[in-house]
Amino acid sequence: MKKIVVLVGLLLAMELNAICKETEVTYDITTGSKTGTYYQIGLNLAKYVAPDACINLKVLNSNGSLDNAFKLNSTNNIKFAIVQNDVLQELKKLAEEGNKKATKLVQNLRVITPLYNEEIHIIANANSNINTFGDLRDKKISIGKEKSGTAMTSYLLYKELFGEELKKARTQPLDEALKDLEEGHIDAIVKVAGQPVMRLSKKMTKDSEKYIKLLSYNEKNSAHNPISSYYSAEIKGSSYKWIENDVPTLSTKSYLITYNYTNKREKKYIKKFVKSLKAKLSYLKRQATNDLNTPHLKWREVSNKCMPKLPGGWKYYGIVNEACSNSRGGRGGCSPRDRATGLCN
Repeated sequence: MKKIVVLVGLLLAMELNAICKETEVTYDITTGSKTGTYYQIGLNLAKYVAPDACINLKVLNSNGSLDNAFKLNSTNNIKFAIVQNDVLQELKKLAEEGNKKATKLVQNLRVITPLYNEEIHIIANANSNINTFGDLRDKKISIGKEKSGTAMTSYLLYKELFGEELKKARTQPLDEALKDLEEGHIDAIVKVAGQPVMRLSKKMTKDSEKYIKLLSYNEKNSAHNPISSYYSAEIKGSSYKWIENDVPTLSTKSYLITYNYTNKREKKYIKKFVKSLKAKLSYLKRQATNDLNTPHLKWREVSNKCMPKLPGGWKYYGIVNEACSNSRGGRGGCSPRDRATGLCN
C-alpha cells in the first residue's frame, strides 16, 4: 500500500513538473548583498515557493531597498523586490512634496506581504567611548552602499535622533567599512538587516571580532530625541558570537513588493506565487534555522495573516486579495470545522 501511495505521489509530482515546464516563466527578484538577509530570503523564495507557481525565480543581488524600488520600476524582468518600510514611507513623503521620481515610484509599487523586522546594527570600535545611539552626534559614519536602504535609514534615523542632517557620512561596502573602522578612519558603521547577518556571524574572523561592538539604544537617553518612526527591538546574543548579551536596538519592517501590473499574464503568475507562499509559509517557519541550507530564521516572524494592515496608506497588489479570498475556501485556509463538514472546496 505504501509503495502505491509513493508511486502516485511521484506521478503527480512528475505531472505538475511537466505542466510547469510547458508554461514556466522566468522572473527576477532584486534583493540585497549576497551576505545579507534579503538575498537569503530571495533564495528561499526561489527554492520553496516559486516552483509551485511555475516560476523560475532568479535571485539578483543589489545595493538594497532604494535600489530595489528603482529597479522594480524600470527593469522589465524584475517582478519582485524586498524593501524596508522607512524607505517606502520616505518615498511617499517625497511624493507628497512634489518629487516626480518619487511620485512615479509610489504610484506603481504594491505590497505582496509584510515580511519581518530588520534590526538596526550600529557597530563601533571596541576600544572607543562610543557606546549608545546618543554618542553618534557629529561622528564619521559608514552608511552602506549608495541607493541602499541602510543609507536612507542612516539619514532618517540621524535626523530623528539629533534634529539635524547627517553630514559626516561615507557610502561603502561592509567589508571596506569594517577595515576602515579597525584603522580608525570612521567612528561607526550602520547595517540594517534581519539578524543574523551572515557577514557579521559566519564570516567574521577571531581577529576582527576583537575590535568591534554593538551600540545600544535607550529611549530615555537624554543625548538624543525620542524616536517614533522605528520599533524597539533586540539583537540577540545568540545571533553573533562576538556579543555576550542581548543588545537593545531599533528596527524597521521589510516588505515583499511588486509592480502594479495590469496585464493578465503577470497577474496570473503573481497570483500563483502568492498562493504558493501562503501554502508554504508554515513549512518555512517550522524548518527555519541558522543553517544556510534551511529557510532563514526570519521566516518565523512572518505573519500567518494573509493581508495584515499596512501603515502609511500603502496598498496591496490587487491580486493578493483574490488569492487570499480563494485560499480561504481551499484546504490550506479551511478551519477544522469546515473540513469535517465538507465545506472546503
